[in-house]
Amino acid sequence: ADSAVKECSLDKLVFMPAYISPFKQDRQVTGGKDRCAMIESVLSINSAFCLSTYELHREGPSYTIETLRHWKHILDGEMYFLAGFDSAVQLDTWYEGEEILTDYHIITARRPHTDDSEGMAILQSFRDKYGADITVLDMEPVDASSTQVRQLIKEGRPVTGLVPQGVEEYILEHQLYR
Repeated sequence: ADSAVKECSLDKLVFMPAYISPFKQDRQVTGGKDRCAMIESVLSINSAFCLSTYELHREGPSYTIETLRHWKHILDGEMYFLAGFDSAVQLDTWYEGEEILTDYHIITARRPHTDDSEGMAILQSFRDKYGADITVLDMEPVDASSTQVRQLIKEGRPVTGLVPQGVEEYILEHQLYR
């Protein structure tokens, strides 16, 4: 997020936890209150960072296109959508994914220790087919995933360096992912 703000000269980056992802309706997810608290613990990293609970208050599955349409109508200026690389290469399969690709600037970053040539080719195909405006951040890939962090916590192992200190402290204090 910090790299996106700096590299793309973003005025604001809004963290917006979903009420429930359409892809996770069959799974137990960490509560919105806890996810917001973890986000709040990192807002001081960059003055452009802020939190919105818009999707949490909507309830029901959070479809990205509906949220993007909502904010596009009330914000002044260009809007970007920051997505993990694994998600970005699948945007064409999302609900109204073609509109996301044609109407919004996408920002993503590569995953570490993976051959991203196939993913980069997919992103190029989105540019060619949809005229998609996609920025792949010029940063070192971060070697951490939410699945890995949850597994390490479950095993009682440290996650220092994989998540910001405030997030780690919150997880441990509230005994999340045990």
